[in-house]
Amino acid sequence: MIDKVLIINTGGTIGMVNSEKEDPNSPLRPANNWNEIAKEHPILEKFLTDYYQFSPLIDSSDMSPEIWIKIAGIIEKNYENYRGFVVLHGTDTMAFTASALSFMLKNLDKPVVLTGSQVPLQFPRSDALQNLITAIQIAGNDLYGVKLVPEVCIFFRDTLMRGNRSRKIDATNYFGFSSPNYPAIGEIGGDIRIIKDRILDRPANKNFYVDGKMNSKVIILELFPGLNPQYLKSIFENTDEIKGVILKTFGNGNAPTSEEFLNVLKYISSKGIVIVDITQCTKGFVKMGLYEASAKLTDAGVISGVDLTPEAAVTKLMYLIGKGYDTEAIK
Repeated sequence: MIDKVLIINTGGTIGMVNSEKEDPNSPLRPANNWNEIAKEHPILEKFLTDYYQFSPLIDSSDMSPEIWIKIAGIIEKNYENYRGFVVLHGTDTMAFTASALSFMLKNLDKPVVLTGSQVPLQFPRSDALQNLITAIQIAGNDLYGVKLVPEVCIFFRDTLMRGNRSRKIDATNYFGFSSPNYPAIGEIGGDIRIIKDRILDRPANKNFYVDGKMNSKVIILELFPGLNPQYLKSIFENTDEIKGVILKTFGNGNAPTSEEFLNVLKYISSKGIVIVDITQCTKGFVKMGLYEASAKLTDAGVISGVDLTPEAAVTKLMYLIGKGYDTEAIK
């Protein structure tokens, strides 16, 4: 068993099949089992894998913290029995799930590789087969002559990326994901090349466990020219439920400097709500204090998210709030 990889199918495009077997134009539906997914690709039978399928399968648009906890639980239950894990996932929210798992899976010393596809596996021009086989080989590490990657990662097309550094950047292109602020941890061509200096170290003499307390009382707010600060204030006047805010600001973390806007941020902070400043830009990071437009945010209680992706920022905030830390500890 320890020489096997466990494939966990949560859903998504990769495992869709035609509802009518003989009609390639019939609507797509989720496959019923692994055999239905793999039957047209006998090469998959050469790999040492076991298979677990969610029931029902989840469209990635319906992904939630509860499902992240369930995925983590499956990995925890089977951790000692497998060399690594492949999580099949819809592409739309894959980066959120990868980020959440990276915070929840503690002392991880086996690969957890998320992958999916832009086109279903059964289609002739699908990107799914290469993504799936390579993910299995990475998760199986030295069983397939690949260096161990003891972390949560995303493999897509030719690139292995750290999970909480990844983003979906294209809805249709086979190069659908990017790691804008951290270099690829693996480059895949004729060989699978894991870049040693970029992967995490294995935890020394520490037991793996899952820390799965997530609190989803978090929202993302994106600034734009002309935003009325009172609209923001009204959100927080009408509820005490929100515990954290991801504030997507301009450029290097800049925001309006009007007294009205800053007073609204101070009001939000006064309610014990953590506000994290991340940039709207795909690449780059927040430099609070570089310009006057960001320096005043610190006085309003805002903290810098530096170069966190939105997906990592929101899941990390959910994780920290879920642990029950107070506002200062979270900051």
